[in-house]
Amino acid sequence: MPDFSKRFARLFLAFSILFHGQVFASTVVLPTETRIYIETMEDLVAKGDRVSQGQLVASKVWRDVVIDGVVVVKAGTPVISRVDSVKRRQIAGVKGQMTIGAYETQSIDGQTIQLSGGYHKEGKSRMAVAITLGVLLIIPIFIPGEAAELPSGTIFDAYVEKDWNVATAGVPRVETIDLSYLEPDIEAELLYDKLAEEEKPKYFEFQITVPADAPREFVIDRINSEEIKPLKLKVLSEAEIEDEAVINARIKIKTLVKKFDKGINFIEIANSGSSERVSTRLMVDIEI
Repeated sequence: MPDFSKRFARLFLAFSILFHGQVFASTVVLPTETRIYIETMEDLVAKGDRVSQGQLVASKVWRDVVIDGVVVVKAGTPVISRVDSVKRRQIAGVKGQMTIGAYETQSIDGQTIQLSGGYHKEGKSRMAVAITLGVLLIIPIFIPGEAAELPSGTIFDAYVEKDWNVATAGVPRVETIDLSYLEPDIEAELLYDKLAEEEKPKYFEFQITVPADAPREFVIDRINSEEIKPLKLKVLSEAEIEDEAVINARIKIKTLVKKFDKGINFIEIANSGSSERVSTRLMVDIEI
């Protein structure tokens, strides 16, 4: 009998270790500060009593959150968001303002994931860049400003508050194909630091990298995947590093934001001097 008990104990221990290993292998950590994109599902206009502080805002996760090849938060998952503050429009052309906070969503295994940040709301670990476009016109005192509006389909971002262990047993892996060898002959990034240096910046400045022998003529010809009349960028400086050219170019903020949606936008910068379209796509995470 004692021998049987020892064998049973060893067998139980072996199964426990195996089971623990399987559980560990089917768990993915959703790290703190992970960015989650959120989409609003209703129109908000801060006019009269249409919007009030504390009001819930219908919203959902805009796209899958993938960690180590596994979806941990699925696109379309509802998000608890609400109006944190609202400032009505005033006379003398003072526009209204509205802040939306994102608070909770759900992981693939049903856990409630706490969030911070939102639209015009700074997350705990995020340095948001807020842009105020100065108006150079003298506006008569009797003209009211515009009401703050947030149309349905606005995309903004928030951040995971802490680490979460998400059970992913049975969740299929997201298969990815490495096409890095097909990288376009142009790369670009928006220089956020340049914006932060000025209280009222007037220009978006980009750093563009192309082959050293490529033309130096750049335009923005698509915004949020829609083709637009090309907007020319002014080249400020360039430097050649080995076989590449690193170029700084800019465009007036007012020229570009007229075509922006509320929230996050995507633009495409193309080299208009090339015989065929060579372009790169980048996200502009600026709250206007």
